[in-house]
Amino acid sequence: MPLTPNLVDEVWEERPAPPAQPIYALPDTLTGRSVADKLAAVREQLHEAGAQALILTKLDEIAWLTNLRGSDIAYNPVFEAYLIVELETATCFTRVSPPSEVQHALHGLIRFLPYDAYGDAVRQLGSDLQRTVWLDPAGTTMGTRLLLPEAQRLHLARSPVVLQKAIKNAVEIACSREAHKRAAAAKIRSLAELERRLAAGERVTERAYAELLHAEYAREAGFCDLSFPIIAAAGANGAIVHYSEASPEVELRPGELLLVDSGIQLGGATTDDTRTVSLGTPTPRQRELYTLVLRSHIRLASQRFPEGTSGHVLDGVARTLLWNAGLDYGHGTGHGVGAFLNVHEGPQRLATRGSEEPLQAGMIVSNEPGYYEEGWGGIRLENLYLVTYDDTLPPHPGGKRWLRFDPLTLIPFDKRLIDWPQLSAAEYAWLAQYHRQVLEVISPLLDPPTQAWLRDACTLPPPEPAASP
Repeated sequence: MPLTPNLVDEVWEERPAPPAQPIYALPDTLTGRSVADKLAAVREQLHEAGAQALILTKLDEIAWLTNLRGSDIAYNPVFEAYLIVELETATCFTRVSPPSEVQHALHGLIRFLPYDAYGDAVRQLGSDLQRTVWLDPAGTTMGTRLLLPEAQRLHLARSPVVLQKAIKNAVEIACSREAHKRAAAAKIRSLAELERRLAAGERVTERAYAELLHAEYAREAGFCDLSFPIIAAAGANGAIVHYSEASPEVELRPGELLLVDSGIQLGGATTDDTRTVSLGTPTPRQRELYTLVLRSHIRLASQRFPEGTSGHVLDGVARTLLWNAGLDYGHGTGHGVGAFLNVHEGPQRLATRGSEEPLQAGMIVSNEPGYYEEGWGGIRLENLYLVTYDDTLPPHPGGKRWLRFDPLTLIPFDKRLIDWPQLSAAEYAWLAQYHRQVLEVISPLLDPPTQAWLRDACTLPPPEPAASP
């Protein structure tokens, strides 16, 4: 049973004021769809469900539907709000009103009321017990449900915004490609500079490298923010899957690995990638394990699959090689990513549990197998991929279309860490093609010294005799 008043509120002294940062609009040139179009699509689903109102409490859904953004949550361009969409009106409850020019540009499609007016508005909805209200059981606060009468007619189903947000339109995809090019150029510059500093004998800490990478990101036109705090985990710290804060004391030492997981918010898109690199001459065991993780990444990246295939099935594709070696990793293989929104979004997910959602063309997912050993370190290799159609295969016997993964992330893998005899001919071919694409697309964005560094990083040795698949 709910407790009133909230006991935490009663004892929380010196409570900071709630966030109330400015709200701004994204143009249709970045979103690809107008607010009017998105509201019309939601109302069509409301009508089909026999509902008269939809209540949204998830901030990324509200931001996507309104084409508005903010900075109330660190690294996530969202704003604290509630949104009620009815068949004729839409009302957004915010802590700070959007500027008049933003509201004017919406042409009355959305009205804005104070955040504190939300409770009364929901109670007013509940004054008519015959009105059907759509609530997403997985995305609605309990506080909202308690504002409605127990006898209220409810349509309990996934929010109609979820799939619309997850399946990117052509403009969102184009923005994502551009943002990933910019993110790759910045990360490549940082890795080249790191290598130069270490070769010169300079002392470099985790924090120093994280600050270097952040500065390189900030040089890119359209950079808004990181999409999460940079993970720069050296040596044994790489075994901490979500290592939080790069240390100013931990030095990058020869013979160790550096795991770098980072991403940015730029130009209507969100990026996320991870590279593990060698700090010096790698050991045979580092090369063996790195190559196993790389082969796992390639196995998933090159997998074709029919429509209707779930993330649960594809997660197993990535783990096969590691499982056969008696190894595993304790996190999912992939997650969805927003369009200038949260770096983790659903409903798509590649994991051993809770991932029955079929992948669809237009979804963006990560591919990030890994290996972690306490006291030794960790390896994670992450790219983002666009799910797209593949019409090169023979027709599916059931009439479904085939799907494949198209790379968005374009950063070379550390060839010093690859045990080449492990790679099959197909794996080598995939890696060679990927590195050619990286060089072709990213090289024009770099200065001549960094172009030379990238050219060397992308040049593979001649293929070894084919290994067993």
